[in-house]
This record gives sequence, structure tokens and C-alpha cells, in this order.
Amino acid sequence: MLILACLAIPVATATAAPAGEQETGIYRLGGTYDYSFTETEDACEAICAADEACVAWSFVKSNSADNSRCELKDTVGAAQRNPFATSGKSAASASGVSTDSASTISGIGEQPREELAGGPLPSTSDPRPH
Repeated sequence: MLILACLAIPVATATAAPAGEQETGIYRLGGTYDYSFTETEDACEAICAADEACVAWSFVKSNSADNSRCELKDTVGAAQRNPFATSGKSAASASGVSTDSASTISGIGEQPREELAGGPLPSTSDPRPH
């Protein structure tokens, strides 16, 4: 008699940081109800903490510090990778206030390196420039 055993193997998922911790390289989608221009992620986090309606925030770095954007969110929203963004959740989100989405990173497809390398362009019989 053959007995098969099933092993429970944990699956790695990308989960968001708990309330009060910054998520570097993450932008939170949706729920933006206000924005301002700030110089740092810490300043953006402080603005959210001072606003009782804010449950999450996203800071998007610009080439100019005067144009870096702080977005206040009334929902946590899905996380999306963005190398110019830093996001976080306020203490209000930890108490169960208006979080409408999963805390996993969504919509991210990894491509093998060789698929990103490119290659020669296909030839055409049309001699005109495009």
C-alpha cells in the first residue's frame, strides 16, 4: 500500500508594512482625498498623522523637492511598485478604519532578463523613414 503525505509549504507573498512603518518603493492606489507638496516622506507621514480622516499616505519624489507630492488617502488601497514612491498606513488604519483592499502587491509581472534585452528590429521593404 502506497501512502502519500501532503506537506504544507508556506507560500511567500509580498505583504505591506504594518501601520506606522514606511513602505519604500510602494505607491498606494486610490482613495486620495487631498494632496500637498512636501520635501520628505517623514513630512508626508506627519501630515497624515495629524488628519483624523487619513488612513494611508503616498509620497512621490520629484526631481525638484518643491514638486514632491504627498497624497492623503481615506482607504488603504492596493500597493503598486514605484521606485519614486514611499507609502504608509496611519494608526487609524490599524484600528480597522476604511481599508478596502488586500495588503498585497498587485499587478506585478516579472519578466526574465533575456526577454527585456531586446534584439534586432524586423526589416521592412518600405525604404521611407518612419
